[in-house]
Amino acid sequence: MLRAGSILETVLYADDPVAAARFYENALGLQYIDGDGALFQALRVGPGSVLLLFNPALSIAEDRSVPPHGAPGPGHLALTIDPGEYDAWLARLGELGIPVEMEHPWPDGNRSIYVRDPAGNSVELITGDIWP
Repeated sequence: MLRAGSILETVLYADDPVAAARFYENALGLQYIDGDGALFQALRVGPGSVLLLFNPALSIAEDRSVPPHGAPGPGHLALTIDPGEYDAWLARLGELGIPVEMEHPWPDGNRSIYVRDPAGNSVELITGDIWP
């Protein structure tokens, strides 16, 4: 049976992709790789993984070179962090004035920190894989 591999890219939507990209680059350490300012910004998450930030008002246009897409309302993204750096992440977010919406302990011992990006998307920083 054919089986897809890993996720190469994922998209979150932001009315201001540049402001959202600054958040992911400056607060979370992702590497900026491309963007046009108005429609999209692209950031490297890790080897073989890219986060795209699209303006939903522009990405739904029918005359683009790819099929239109977009979604209203906040999305969700979970990024893994080193378990030993959990408290350092809390401190960094506090230093940057980024409110922690919630901390969540998982039954398997992993922990999550939830924050919001400038577009209102939910961003989870999690210490490990909680999926079986």
